[in-house]
Amino acid sequence: MECLNELSGLFSLLAVVASVVAIVVAVVIYCKQKKDHLQDMKDELDAMEENSIFPMGLAERKYYGRKSYLKKKLGR
Repeated sequence: MECLNELSGLFSLLAVVASVVAIVVAVVIYCKQKKDHLQDMKDELDAMEENSIFPMGLAERKYYGRKSYLKKKLGR
């Protein structure tokens, strides 16, 4: 029992380190997902810019609405 009392500080330190590592891993994963999402939006916008369609029908309005949304999100 005395051994556990002596090591309790070490166990507490390990718990703190484990929680900090878990937070760092979560932040890294979030940043990677955000970067991937932005890249997907850029790819979609580039593909849309290659295909220009006139005159506009309902499908084309959705297309240009989405294109405008992507430009706004990407800050272009």
